Amino acid sequence: MKLKYYLREGMAGFSRAKLMSILSISSVTAALFLLGVFLLATLNFHLALESLKERFEIQVFLKDTASEGQAIVTGSLIRSIPGIKDAVYVSKEEALRQFHQELGDRSALLAAIEANPLPRSYKVSMLPEHRNPEALAAISDRIQKLPGVEDVEYGKAWLGRLYRVGYLLVVIDISLLVIVSLAAVMVVFNTIQLTLYARRQEIEIMRLVGATDGFVRRPFLFEGMVQGLAGSLLGGLLLYLSYRVLSAQFEMLGFFSRQQFLLLVCFGTALGGAGSWIAVQRFLKRL
Repeated sequence: MKLKYYLREGMAGFSRAKLMSILSISSVTAALFLLGVFLLATLNFHLALESLKERFEIQVFLKDTASEGQAIVTGSLIRSIPGIKDAVYVSKEEALRQFHQELGDRSALLAAIEANPLPRSYKVSMLPEHRNPEALAAISDRIQKLPGVEDVEYGKAWLGRLYRVGYLLVVIDISLLVIVSLAAVMVVFNTIQLTLYARRQEIEIMRLVGATDGFVRRPFLFEGMVQGLAGSLLGGLLLYLSYRVLSAQFEMLGFFSRQQFLLLVCFGTALGGAGSWIAVQRFLKRL
């Protein structure tokens, strides 16, 4: 019986302050949509990064003075380093053939070169848990000290920039999460506060006849949570429609899983509940 009362009174709040309720839902919608856009951008960046990690490798160039026997020993030493999956030997001839393929139509330019200038090398692949800048740098330093090694290259500059972009996106997400949360809570807070003042006399009478603060509070908590839920669902719908439009142009784009989308909706609902709870607490203390 009480639950039906709470639901009825909570829904009645929408009709008492239609304009403010619409404004509140719209604000939560915009806030969750904006947050969702940045979270989705971060998600797709990390998905792309995970696919790129499979291509992370270290190129080890051998000295021209190193003998074939020493090159084989160097390869064995490289493979013995923890974190390394495999090391594939690339001869001077194989390196030139690959260079020909990379040049494509411009490979005729190599005809003028009499001697093969490319060094022998090893293409070193990493285990999944070592495909990160710190591990690559540490392993590269160890390889550089091996006998017969001339130089080691793993794209340190661009790899560092790539991870810095990832960290920056996370910082933006956290900052936006705080801003969006405060904005949504304040809008719901103001909406519920107007409803409370409109029903001030009714609430005073309820308390005089013995109604507890919890009994007074629950319908407004429900109203705030419904506003948060409605705004979250609308924001999620707009986000999904935007994703569908973009995914038609960029097929590699990913979207939130069901659990992640549900978490986003629950977060918006919780913001609505938090805003209404703060409004009711402040109002009841002033009575």
